[in-house]
Amino acid sequence: MDIILYVAGIMAFAPTLALMYAVLRKYTYPAVEQPFFSDPAFFSLFVVGLVGGTLLFLLYTYLIPYMNADWLNIFVMVLFATVQCLVFVAVLNLKRFHGKSDSVFYGYGIGLGLGCTMAFGTIFYFGTIFVGDGEGSIEVTGYIWLFLMALSYILMLSAIGTTVGEGIARLRPREFAMQGILINAVFSILMLSAYLNYESELLFYAFLIIALVIAAIYFYYVMYMKLSRVVKEVLKMEGKTRKDVPK
Repeated sequence: MDIILYVAGIMAFAPTLALMYAVLRKYTYPAVEQPFFSDPAFFSLFVVGLVGGTLLFLLYTYLIPYMNADWLNIFVMVLFATVQCLVFVAVLNLKRFHGKSDSVFYGYGIGLGLGCTMAFGTIFYFGTIFVGDGEGSIEVTGYIWLFLMALSYILMLSAIGTTVGEGIARLRPREFAMQGILINAVFSILMLSAYLNYESELLFYAFLIIALVIAAIYFYYVMYMKLSRVVKEVLKMEGKTRKDVPK
């Protein structure tokens, strides 16, 4: 049990911090003299994401025993995916964040926090049920799929948080929230399909890998193909011009 707890912490927080550094390093000091967001505000919202993710995962574990039919499984996962996105909207849809380019980064911060705790909870919960043998030992294959699960949640939820942040920054919260809900619902159904096919190694890994690929592609699209352009466009909306926006 203790080993699974430590594994969950490492597999959740290590990729979270790595992704945080990888994306933000170009947008803050020393890469640029004037950061594109406030570090204290970012980390405060990251903590908000950690707390929100903890509460959401507690809700998730409460709902699991009631998922006793295929249609109900799908309904619950779509509903849960929707609630996750609405948490982003509820936190960011404040006047201080409206039409501000830094809101995109704050959405990323909340998403990282939410993804990290969802990853931690999922690894610990399912690792204890399916992987742990009562003595705390885990097979090599168990470590592999636990890490894939963690990485999938972190990539997907951080990208969705950024998407919602973009909607707040562009003053179009409903449009971007719906985009986030749609992609998160598809992702959640794939993860559910993996859980339901745990006894079939082929199907389990197939659904899990598809979910990971979708999460990775969406993350890359949002954070590396769109982010710079979004920041420039929102700055233009604000009547500001910066020549140091990373490419």
